[in-house]
Amino acid sequence: MPLFVLAAPVLAGEEVRYVEPPAWVEPLYDGGLAESRDNIPLYDRQVRLEDGTVTRYTDIAYWLDTTQTLQQAGTIQLAWLPDKGDLAVHRLEILRDGAVIDLLAGGLRPEILRRERELERRSVDGVLTAAFAIPGLKIGDVLRVTSSSTLRDQALAGEMQFAEGIVAEPTKIGLGRLRLSWPESAPIQWKTLGDVAAPESWNESGYTVLDFSLPVAEPDPMPEDAPGRFTVGPQIQVGSFTDWAHVSQSMSRYFTTEGTIAPAGAIASEVARIEHATDVPLERAAMALRMVQDEVSYLLNGMDGGNYLPQAPELTWANRYGDCKAKSLLLLAMLRAMGIEAEAVLVDSDNGDAVAISQPIPGAFDHMIVRAHIAGTDYWLDGTNAGSRLATIDEVPDFGWALPIRSEGADLIPVTQRWPQAPDRLLKVTYDMSAGVDMPVLYTADIEFRGSMGARWRTEAALDDQMIVVGAATKYLEDVIGGVVYDARITYDDEAGVARLVAEGMAFDQFEFDRGVASHYVTGATTNWSFQPDRARSAWREIPYRTGGPLTMAEQWTYQLPENSDAVQLSGIDTLDELAAGTRFTRAAELGEETFEFRDSTSYVPTEIPAAELGDARRAIRRIASGDPVLRIEGPARLWELDDKTIARRLQPHIDGASKLIELKSDMAAFHAFRGTLLTLARDYEDAIADLDRAIDLEGSAELYLLRGEAYNAMGEYDLALADAQTAFDLQGDFEYASNLALRLSLAGRADEALDLLDRLGLSGDEGVDVDTAWAEMSGHADRAAEAWDRLQVALDRQPDDVSLLNSQCWTAGIWSYQLELAEEVCDRAVAVSGNAPGVLDSRALAYYRLGRKDEAMADLEAALAQEPGQAASLFLRGLIRLENGDKSGREDLIYARRIEPGIDRQYKGYGLVPR
Repeated sequence: MPLFVLAAPVLAGEEVRYVEPPAWVEPLYDGGLAESRDNIPLYDRQVRLEDGTVTRYTDIAYWLDTTQTLQQAGTIQLAWLPDKGDLAVHRLEILRDGAVIDLLAGGLRPEILRRERELERRSVDGVLTAAFAIPGLKIGDVLRVTSSSTLRDQALAGEMQFAEGIVAEPTKIGLGRLRLSWPESAPIQWKTLGDVAAPESWNESGYTVLDFSLPVAEPDPMPEDAPGRFTVGPQIQVGSFTDWAHVSQSMSRYFTTEGTIAPAGAIASEVARIEHATDVPLERAAMALRMVQDEVSYLLNGMDGGNYLPQAPELTWANRYGDCKAKSLLLLAMLRAMGIEAEAVLVDSDNGDAVAISQPIPGAFDHMIVRAHIAGTDYWLDGTNAGSRLATIDEVPDFGWALPIRSEGADLIPVTQRWPQAPDRLLKVTYDMSAGVDMPVLYTADIEFRGSMGARWRTEAALDDQMIVVGAATKYLEDVIGGVVYDARITYDDEAGVARLVAEGMAFDQFEFDRGVASHYVTGATTNWSFQPDRARSAWREIPYRTGGPLTMAEQWTYQLPENSDAVQLSGIDTLDELAAGTRFTRAAELGEETFEFRDSTSYVPTEIPAAELGDARRAIRRIASGDPVLRIEGPARLWELDDKTIARRLQPHIDGASKLIELKSDMAAFHAFRGTLLTLARDYEDAIADLDRAIDLEGSAELYLLRGEAYNAMGEYDLALADAQTAFDLQGDFEYASNLALRLSLAGRADEALDLLDRLGLSGDEGVDVDTAWAEMSGHADRAAEAWDRLQVALDRQPDDVSLLNSQCWTAGIWSYQLELAEEVCDRAVAVSGNAPGVLDSRALAYYRLGRKDEAMADLEAALAQEPGQAASLFLRGLIRLENGDKSGREDLIYARRIEPGIDRQYKGYGLVPR
């Protein structure tokens, strides 16, 4: 129920009438309205069906208790369709402090607006709107509006229908009612849908009356995946039609095709063209459907009875526009002219499953298509769709039920599903992992979209702006592959009805690491599936599950495996060909020496899975999901193991891709920052700084200054790194940037400034713990390790099992050689509480080293590096110990540590730790 817009289709008049309510109206209001504190103190809807006319009376009041409701009530809008009825306003008044202000008596009249509210949906209906600007409203007022409207639809030829949702809790109404009435002698039938109790019903003065007290009880919740007939909200449907055959027959007079195509006219010429092109009926139907879809734009003209009355085919073709009825009649006429058996059918595009439980009225439908019967098969042809071609013409839309329009009448028929013959989307991806498990993955995605899915790309295919094309590709692929798209092209083949998107890009973080094994979780049409319909409530136990669709997705992935990957294994289910939970799964995977091929598809059509079969469906999907393929590489070459020349070679294609973005838009800071990040990864710090300089010039940010500072630090330009850290902190000022600046200050011999900076943040809670740990790490540079130890101890007294604090105290003992006699106890506790976390093991290893217990230190370092091979601190300390022990392999450890943390020598020199 709208709050301040009362939309009412009404009968034959462009002037608002100001009259008394109809004589049959029985007022509901009995006093106390002004004292009500309900947002809607009164809602009285009364409907009379009589002599082919439906009259709807509404008496509604609003309590204006807030500024928002006051503003909303500033303009009252009443809309009507003058070709079908008129609008009468009976009352417009304000109740204030016991007084009634009669706005109509005071001369208030509306501005009449003619505007097409649905024009953005290609719909014109001739609606007029009476807009009353309400003067002088105050908070606490009650605004009361009483109006009535009439509707006599030309197309129904005296038959009547009415359908309306029934207001239910939790909507709050002070006094509410929905009442319907019609002559006892009228052949009216009615039905309630949804979870609502039957209304009171009686006969009075020759009329049948139905009465609902509003709001009705809130409906019991239904599972969202239930068939549509279970999820219908409370509503009532009333009509004078005896059955579906009556509805079918009454509409049939408007959808005859005899004589609609002039023998020498334009449509006849199109029919002849199609017949000359092929003698295969299905091909002819596909060509006719394409013509109606592609060459006649959609426009609903609801004026002059157009809600149900179709536009003549010749007019539709001449104007090159029409709604579903006009397009269907044009297509129907063409098919019949070619000798193809066909008929128009009514469907509900929103909730077709509910049609089967509806009262037989035309209002149960919102759409029309054509059913063609060719070579023993039904084809459901929708002229308002797009992109349908011979390859996709057999796809069955999700309409559930259809009503054939026949002169002899017809009952509902099921829109029976079948498996599609062609995929809606075919995704082909080359996935180049050859650069290594730590590197971004280069990919080329070649995607074909068919049918309506393909037609949606027509606009993008016509674009000349490459930036917009890349943006469209990026947006689409972010949920398919992710990462960054740096080049793309989009085309549309009108003849085939196929759109093609070809994109080049790179994806990130494609591997997970655990104890020397890199794992990549393969994605495809058949992976990452779950099936978890909730039927736990006793009232839901027998409710079936409704699948979506129709949708068919096929994928073909070709992987280029990382260079020098000798030990690659594939786990999971490598072949699939089965039907589970209403979905067809196919899969074939093949692992070669340098490549991995993965082909799979899924297809599902609208269907119901009985409640008794849901358990089997859950188990089947769980089994399939448990077998999602995983590529596992044992002992892969890691980023820090690659020398500068090798990593530069492997990352050059990535850098070239980023350069394409800069060529596309050279003044985009993000593009320069992206290439700068890749250059940093390639250890080309000089060129990285050049890109970051440009990014900062275009759009400086704290993050960019932080990135450039890290590049400066890697080059040994410590003063410049410090300057950038200062600027980043000045721009952002939070702990992340403060700790970075403090570290740079402490390494520059300004440790007291660094510690004061952290203290001035004034942080507490978890961020306070972060400050204490950072403070301790820098404290020794200012000879304040004792103070740091005490701060940590105070914090530990409050949070004795805080891993960060325990590890920080252990680390403080190691780096500053402070309280070493307590270090073992503290470090052991930190390791135990952390569950042998690699960072904590590294802290204890340093403490052991300071205590002269190198063997125990090495044991912890090996354990840490087994979990986290790229932990630079552990590599550095292991290299230092190895060299001290005369083991030259320590040099390799140090090289790796420096590649991971270019400033690590400077950091450890501050701790007094310099490799020999």
